[in-house]
Amino acid sequence: MKISLSARQVGAIGVARVTGALLRCGYNVLTPYEDFAGYDVVAEKDNKFFRIQVKTSQAMERNRDRFRFNTASGSEIKRLIVGVDYVACWAMSDDLFWLIPIAKCKTITTKFCPSTGQSWRIFQNL
Repeated sequence: MKISLSARQVGAIGVARVTGALLRCGYNVLTPYEDFAGYDVVAEKDNKFFRIQVKTSQAMERNRDRFRFNTASGSEIKRLIVGVDYVACWAMSDDLFWLIPIAKCKTITTKFCPSTGQSWRIFQNL
């Protein structure tokens, strides 16, 4: 039986998974009180802070061997993510991660092949 998840549920699961990976790598993880901060979590280690926006994809694009992540925000007018240091992309079905410094995140959508994904250890050295 397949469970249907809302976009908010998928997002919450992604944030929880990235939070767990960060904790496993020795970071303290802070979350904003409101959901309009622009970032989902702040990772802190050795007195260095990193604001991270989490993007989650449930499965590969239909008939394609890649995952697609929306690396923009807004409903009618798409704009690039601002106010963060990294975008963490997580492929739910394959448990793969990609970590993009915000300076390299310049498109509305970002697509990755599974062969380029990494384990939770990608967060060890932000």
